[in-house]
Amino acid sequence: MFTGSLYPYQEQAVTDIITRRKLLVAYSMGTGKTVLTIAALEELLGIGNINNCLLVVPASLKWQWAQSISRFTDIESRTLSLRGTGITVPIEEMCMVLDGTAAARARQWEYVNLANPDYVIMSYAGLRTDWEHLLARRFDAIVLDEATAIKNFGAQVTKLAKRLQPGVRIALTGTPVENGRPEEIFSIMEWVDRDVLGRWDLFDKSYISRNAWGAATAYKNLKLLNSRLKKAMIRRSRLDPEVARYLPEVMETTRTVTLDAATRRFYRLIMDDLSEALEEAAEAGTAIDLAAYYAGTLSEEDKRAQGKVMARLLAARMLICHPGLLMDSAEAYHDANGEGSRYIAEFIAPLWDYPNLTATPKLDLLERLVAEMLAEDGVKIAIFTSYRRMLPYIGERLDRFGPQVRFHGEMDSTQKAAAKAKFASDPETRLFVSTNAGGYGLDLPEAQFLINYDLPDGKGILDQRNTRHVRASSTHSRVYVVNIVVEDSVEERQQATLTLRGRVSEAIVDGRGEENLTNDVESLTKHLGRIS
Repeated sequence: MFTGSLYPYQEQAVTDIITRRKLLVAYSMGTGKTVLTIAALEELLGIGNINNCLLVVPASLKWQWAQSISRFTDIESRTLSLRGTGITVPIEEMCMVLDGTAAARARQWEYVNLANPDYVIMSYAGLRTDWEHLLARRFDAIVLDEATAIKNFGAQVTKLAKRLQPGVRIALTGTPVENGRPEEIFSIMEWVDRDVLGRWDLFDKSYISRNAWGAATAYKNLKLLNSRLKKAMIRRSRLDPEVARYLPEVMETTRTVTLDAATRRFYRLIMDDLSEALEEAAEAGTAIDLAAYYAGTLSEEDKRAQGKVMARLLAARMLICHPGLLMDSAEAYHDANGEGSRYIAEFIAPLWDYPNLTATPKLDLLERLVAEMLAEDGVKIAIFTSYRRMLPYIGERLDRFGPQVRFHGEMDSTQKAAAKAKFASDPETRLFVSTNAGGYGLDLPEAQFLINYDLPDGKGILDQRNTRHVRASSTHSRVYVVNIVVEDSVEERQQATLTLRGRVSEAIVDGRGEENLTNDVESLTKHLGRIS
C-alpha cells in the first residue's frame, strides 16, 4: 500500500498510468517521478491488475529506488550497512535488487522465481548480462527509469528493451529529447507505444529537414509532434506555476575565466590542428554532425572524419580544464588498457616540454568559489565534471575544506549508494564531486550550490546535472547553479549549442517556442576563425 503523499500536480500522472498503462512520464527532474510511479504501481498491485513489476534503472539508482519503495509503502523493511552508512530498504521477499557478481545474481534470480516479489530492480547493463533470466521470467509491468538509455536505435540495450512488451510499460525521463534530436523521443516512444508516432521513415520526413549528406539542418512541424506525443505522454515542467510553488527557486550564473598566456599559446596549436581536420572533412564531403557522432548513426567513413575532429576538440577541452589531463590520457593510451587518446599521445605528449604550462585558471576559480560558498555554515556543494581523471585534481585542491565524497561510473552500485548516503547524512561532508555518472536521477536535496566545472555535450545531460538539488524535498528556498566557462574558447560555442538544443527540446516536449527551428549556431570553422 502506498503510504506517501502526492502533490496535486502529480495526481494526474498516477491516474494516467493506471488507466492508459503505456505512458511516457516526462516530468521535469526533481518533480517526483519516482514517488508518483510507486503510487501508481502500488494501486495496480493492490487491485490485482499486475502481480509484479520490473524496474530497469541506471546502476547508480538501484538502491535509491529500493529506499524510495521502503519510504513510500508499508512493505516490511530492513537496514543494510554500506561502507559504514546504514540505508533502509524492503525485505527481499518483496523487493529484490539484482546486484553483485554473475553467480550472486543467478542466486537472486532463483529466489525471484521462488518468492515472486512485487518489485525486481536491475540496471540497464543487466538487460545484456541477465537476458536469459529475463526471458524465463514474466513481468506484468516494466518501468524504464531515465529512459533516454534507449534513445539510440542501434544500441544493444535499446534492442533488448524493445523486446520486452508487457501490458504496462512506463518510461520515466525529464529529458526525452536529450540532445535536441526528435529521433531520440521516437526511439523511446517506440517502446512505450509504437502506434503513437508510426513508421520511422514517415516521422523523419515530417519533422526533420536534411542536407545532401543526410545531416539534420532544421526541425519542423514541432507543434504537431508535441500534439501527437500527448496521446501517450504526460509532461509537467518545473516552470509550470502549479509545480514551481513546491520547488526551490533556481538562480543560474556563468563565471568566466581567462587563460594565461602559456596555456593560450598551446591551445592555439590544438586549434590549428583542428582547423586542418575540418578542412580535410570538408574536402571529403563529410558534414560535421557531432550529435550524430555521439548517437552512433554515422557511416564508417564519416565516423573516421568526425573522430579526428572530436579528438582535437577533446584535447582542447581537457587542456583548459587542467593540463595534467592531457598527460594522463597519453599515459593511459601507452598503457594499452583501452583508455586514453591516440591523438593526445602522438601529437600532444611530444610537445609537453612547452614552457610554463602549469597554470590552472579554472581550478583556481573553483577553489575561490567553494571558499566563498562554504563560509556560510551548513552549506553543501555538488561539483560536476565530464572527466573522471579530473576528480583527483579537484579533490586534492579542495581537500582543505574537509571531508568530501567522489562519485563516478567505475564505482559499483554499493559504493555509489554509500557515497550518496554519506553526503546526505554527515554534516562534516560538504562536497560531492562527481562525473556525469551522478547526473542521472540522483537526489541531492542537501546541496544548495551546484558548480559545473565544465559543460557536457548534451543539453539533456546538463539539465540532469543542474537539477540534482532542485527537488521538492529540498529544505532550501533558493538554490544556485554556477557554470565555469573559459572566455574565447570552444566552451563558449558549446554553451550556444546547448542553448539551441534546449529550444528544440522545449518545442517538442513542452510545446513552447517556434514551430520550426534552424541550427543558427555558428559553424565550428567560423568559430575557430573568430577566436584565432
